[in-house]
Amino acid sequence: MSCYRGNAVTGNLTKFFESTDQQYFFAGYITNKILDGIASGIEDVISCQPLTQKKYRKIFSIYVEMLQNILFYSARRVEIEDGGDAAYGAIEIGLDGELVSITAVNPITDRQHEKLKAIMDHISSSTEEEITATYKQKMMDSFDDAESRGGGLGYYDIARRSAKPIACDFPEGDDGQKLFRIMAWI
Repeated sequence: MSCYRGNAVTGNLTKFFESTDQQYFFAGYITNKILDGIASGIEDVISCQPLTQKKYRKIFSIYVEMLQNILFYSARRVEIEDGGDAAYGAIEIGLDGELVSITAVNPITDRQHEKLKAIMDHISSSTEEEITATYKQKMMDSFDDAESRGGGLGYYDIARRSAKPIACDFPEGDDGQKLFRIMAWI
């Protein structure tokens, strides 16, 4: 009889079971089918828990927005059988005191880093009113451009829904790949 001793991955996963604050965590390749499936389950659960019941629509919309950003902008992709592709990233929903935190991370290119940094710098230097005004303007601009993916619209939506200023950073992965991490609270 052999005894399984685990590895770095199983060791890291073990810490997730020790935390009572973590509600959901997913890391891997994401497709629209995965987004839909996880979203359905999350909506069912968070809509009936005491801390999240009244906030579930905001939690759900930020979760979906963050996963869509991974689908659109992750630099690590694989082609899948239906002719589309899957994008690599991770998302977590956790409890943070009286708030719920939603965090997403995905690999990005140097070009994406420049664009995201500009968007995040603008958001962090804007008032709530300016964020809402920019969101509305970008929403109108996206109607005029059928090819647009929103030009940062989703990040302004996340910022205006978040209970406190969103946080982001650009850490480097173990392989040297730039990552984009964003966190919001409801």
